[in-house]
Amino acid sequence: MSSLSSSASRLIGTVVAAACAAFAAQAEEFSWQLSGGMSRAEVGDFSRDSWAVDGTYYVKPIDDSAGPYELASFLNPTTRVSAAASKVDADFNDPAAYTLSGAFVLPSEKWYVGANYSKSISDDTAYIPDFDGKGYGVSAGRYLGPNTTLELGLGRSEARASLCTAVSSATGCFGPLIDTETTTDSVDLEVLHVRRFRSLTYSLQGRVSELDSQSETRSSSPPFLSENAYSRRVYSVATELFPTERLGVRIGYSQPDSDVDIDSYDVGATWFFKPRVAVQFTLSRTNLDAAPGVTSHSENAGIRFLGRL
Repeated sequence: MSSLSSSASRLIGTVVAAACAAFAAQAEEFSWQLSGGMSRAEVGDFSRDSWAVDGTYYVKPIDDSAGPYELASFLNPTTRVSAAASKVDADFNDPAAYTLSGAFVLPSEKWYVGANYSKSISDDTAYIPDFDGKGYGVSAGRYLGPNTTLELGLGRSEARASLCTAVSSATGCFGPLIDTETTTDSVDLEVLHVRRFRSLTYSLQGRVSELDSQSETRSSSPPFLSENAYSRRVYSVATELFPTERLGVRIGYSQPDSDVDIDSYDVGATWFFKPRVAVQFTLSRTNLDAAPGVTSHSENAGIRFLGRL
């Protein structure tokens, strides 16, 4: 835990330092965006800390002199390349994820295509001696005017893990292993619209996601094989208000179309206290009615610093 917090502090400190270096820049364009943040998730009596850093390079410098600072990359579409890293401090293992992504904007600035690849790894532990995961996806979108986009995305994630059924503090894992493999395919359709009403700018976002998952669980002692599959559709909506160019306040809600009663909502605020530096706060909560009269929930709180240069 201490090593994780120390590494996270150093990485996020580097991001903040890079952002502060941008104070000296007087131009109204930027080509880089760097960010770093930390979050905590709580489920009942359990909590989990995580950190993440990312960076994006814009091939054509972006002008943020018109419109809210947060929407600069949306209002000025350009080809970009991004890289991100994250790590979770969990009870039984500390998974980490690394992602590369990019989007190519066609010369007309109306169509764009994107792709992403992610790799997840975890330190071997007595409870989970082996874990491996990866994901990849493609997307295509179109600007329906200067302030509206419609985007279609296709993705797949694959995860493989070995779980130990009996663990000793002296010898580690001594019981049989249970191997699991899970593959999830996704299709996303998303629309984003930005509008200005008098002095107030706001955005409206809607998304429909279709998820198809197949999992296989097997063990050699005792021998058994179990296969499961499920599909679900998730609806998400969000709006963000920009009372000033420096401040954005967001509210979001999502709910799956399934037999289980579950919903999620989030609130957040992004404040550019300098034209090139911002801080973002987020809060989210998920409610699950597992059975009549039995309700559980999880909460997540995060802070993120963002800098441009």
